[in-house]
Amino acid sequence: MTDSTPHGAEEPRQSWVYSTGSWSPIVDPLTHEHGGGFDATVKAAGYEAWTGAGEAHNVPLTLTVFSRLQEPCFLFDLEGSGTSEQFFARTLPDALALLNQLAPTLQALAVTDQIARAEPKSMSGLADLLDTLHGRRRDTAGRIVEH
Repeated sequence: MTDSTPHGAEEPRQSWVYSTGSWSPIVDPLTHEHGGGFDATVKAAGYEAWTGAGEAHNVPLTLTVFSRLQEPCFLFDLEGSGTSEQFFARTLPDALALLNQLAPTLQALAVTDQIARAEPKSMSGLADLLDTLHGRRRDTAGRIVEH
């Protein structure tokens, strides 16, 4: 059996790109060099921060989108608990379509996380809003008052 990869050469790292409604594999535009951090790798590939959702350690899933002029123009970094995944969108319309698809998940996770963290003594505005929507009242200790 023969190996098509020359000795000492590594296979190019693969990633995914979203373009005109479908996903395709591509050679990863990021050069993952040993010792270089993610931020340096992103900058070396010509990407700059464009937008994001969620703050690290505050929600279970965060998204940062980077952009550059060269295709694929958008890099998505989706970070979960202890791991992250990167993927790409070829153009602005592709990036906007992906953001539209990801928004409900990011929003639901953020709201669910905030509700789970709400405590009676430090009720957030969200918890107060939920109490109002459900017609609940709380006493000064944060306990629900029965009608």
